[in-house]
Amino acid sequence: MPHPYAENRDYWIKQSEMLQSAIARMANNSLEVKKVGITVWAAIVGFGFTNRSTALFMLAFVAFALFGVLDLYYLDLERKFRDNFNRLTRMISGHITSEDDAWIETVKGNFLKPDGSTTFLKRIPKTLQSWSNLPYLITFLITILLLVVPLSAK
Repeated sequence: MPHPYAENRDYWIKQSEMLQSAIARMANNSLEVKKVGITVWAAIVGFGFTNRSTALFMLAFVAFALFGVLDLYYLDLERKFRDNFNRLTRMISGHITSEDDAWIETVKGNFLKPDGSTTFLKRIPKTLQSWSNLPYLITFLITILLLVVPLSAK
């Protein structure tokens, strides 16, 4: 007996294509935030070297941390869309679980709607474990080093 979702297979495949597009946009947004954040950080740190001001190094740290939070949001949203894509793939292939079935019923077949949970702050530690956060870790370490090591007085 065919699965009840088999009759709308073309619709579900289109949903998967749209999900892939949304995932690509979230990944691109994450990359752009990193590029802008590093540019802003480098400009403030450069100005800090010019003025020999540790306050500017702190400002660079805070500015980059704010860009980091925005990037964490995009990474989290991308993960939610990937979860939706995985559910949809299981559904199309006929390997759907009862948990997936219940979730599909709540979203009424709209896989482009990410999980509406408000637990973003609880998921930050898991999101921080991603390799895509390596630029932040390196930049934060450099900034802390700049704050700890005194500037030479020329």
